[in-house]
Amino acid sequence: MSSRYFHAIAVDFDGTLADAGAVSVDVLDSLRQVRDAGICVVLVTGRILEELRLVRPDIDGEVDAIVAENGGVVSKGARTRTTAHPIDRRLAEALSRAGIVCRAGEVLLACSGADEPTVLSEIRRLGLDCQLVRNRGELMVLPAGVSKAAGLIESLAEFGISPHNTVGIGDAENDESLLGVCELSVAVANAVEALKEQADIVLDEPDGAGIAGFLRGPIVSGAERRRSDRFSLLLGTDDAGSEVRLAASQLNLLITGGSGEGKSYLAGLIAEQLVALRYSLLVLDPEGDFVGLDELPGTVRIDADRGLLPVAVVTRLIVGLGLSIVLDFSGVDGKIRSRYLAALGPEIAAIRQATGIPQWVIVDEAHENVGGDGVLGSFFTPGDSGRCLVTWRPQSLSDEANSSIDAVLVTSGPAQPESTLALTAAIVGVASEEFPHKILESRGRALLAERGRPPVAFTIGTRKTPHFRHEHKYGLVGLDERRRFYLRLGQDATTGTSLGNLDELEAALQTSPDSVLCHHCPRHDFSRWVAEVFRDEQLAAAISRVENVVAPNSEPQVIEAAREDLLAALRARHLKRGASR
Repeated sequence: MSSRYFHAIAVDFDGTLADAGAVSVDVLDSLRQVRDAGICVVLVTGRILEELRLVRPDIDGEVDAIVAENGGVVSKGARTRTTAHPIDRRLAEALSRAGIVCRAGEVLLACSGADEPTVLSEIRRLGLDCQLVRNRGELMVLPAGVSKAAGLIESLAEFGISPHNTVGIGDAENDESLLGVCELSVAVANAVEALKEQADIVLDEPDGAGIAGFLRGPIVSGAERRRSDRFSLLLGTDDAGSEVRLAASQLNLLITGGSGEGKSYLAGLIAEQLVALRYSLLVLDPEGDFVGLDELPGTVRIDADRGLLPVAVVTRLIVGLGLSIVLDFSGVDGKIRSRYLAALGPEIAAIRQATGIPQWVIVDEAHENVGGDGVLGSFFTPGDSGRCLVTWRPQSLSDEANSSIDAVLVTSGPAQPESTLALTAAIVGVASEEFPHKILESRGRALLAERGRPPVAFTIGTRKTPHFRHEHKYGLVGLDERRRFYLRLGQDATTGTSLGNLDELEAALQTSPDSVLCHHCPRHDFSRWVAEVFRDEQLAAAISRVENVVAPNSEPQVIEAAREDLLAALRARHLKRGASR
């Protein structure tokens, strides 16, 4: 059984919760049951709040919050506020002179749909910035930008809940924005046809009867996962040129492959799309592979080697401010990282259970912390979703973690052992012979295997944010002796200097004799080192272009120009890194 994913229900009143203004005892019972289970119920209506309270005096106690006037008014208990300035009173006066009956709320004007031509004419005459919204036979005049969706987002923020953990339910034209912003959209059987076409689910029964059955059903309780096709991730294209997509929520994902074969690149491609779709992420990044993600709006990278923030501050950033967080541990000792994660894990688990935020937790080098005795082992409980585990050693993950995986992405590379492919096939219940191994031998390819579906190979899409593979760890900290770069004056002449990171390469190029460049550039030693050790193919390509112009006997002016171009390429890397921070 799955744990509950949806933490809020956003429901319209007329024609949805109520039938001719009346709410049945059965509907009230179902509302009480979901609220007792910890699910927030927000009533989202076009009605003027005081008129609603006249019809339903107990409404404030029957739901957790009210969004009234089609998003113009937000109410929670005794606190009520408007989300926009009211419609200019000159419009109401003009309509009254034209013989049109209209009612003024705190923000909107309400009148009959039959009066739309006259209302529109007066708005144009007065030069007002208004919008007209239909609700079956009724017409609402609203300030520009006011909608049920915007009002719901404001209301949910008070509970620390995202629309991505919300089910929206409605029946009429003015519910389109409400259903569009919610993770799952539901239309009652009596809804207008346009809303039914938009909805993920159309109920079999009308208004309150349909609502009561749905609220007591398996989707709300978490016994059944239901995903919307409106939120998906583009992974790349298959051999026929068709898009390969993956659901953006309510699943657990494993990304595996050999070292340097694109695991973190693919994870970053997924992460940046999740951020664009306004999901909340927590990325646990032990090696600095996700540095570039904080170029995205609403995403913050916390560089742990500059000081570990208290766990309470991190959770506040996620829930209170709705930010996505990249925790970069690449400059931190492993023992310190483990102690911090041991404290962070339970707190993140608790806020996810209460609010559903963050919807995704991405764990790179997952075998280190999600193994049998890893500090995050107890954090990944059966039934949870929204976990992305990135590792080249899936056999080292805990049985609980592997058993919860819904989809596996295997990146390309001849270094992928057969045993790993067999294991990942077994994880999602795919016969090993169905894995097309040979088509994974070229770089930039991957395989998607989901439970219940045949595997599909694809070419990985292009990221929008920069990818710095292990940049913080290797580009600044250093390498072991076997991977260092040894500067030479010639084939048989060493300088006695070795380089352990890219900063040291930059410094050496500023002072090295011309003979060093004449020896290494024609052999493409610099670019090969950058590509093979740091996996920074973009930087390696830039360096290689400079190396092409240097010969063993190049003139001093050619060498000096090449030196400056090499330094410029390395400094451009600094600019990218600084921008990402």
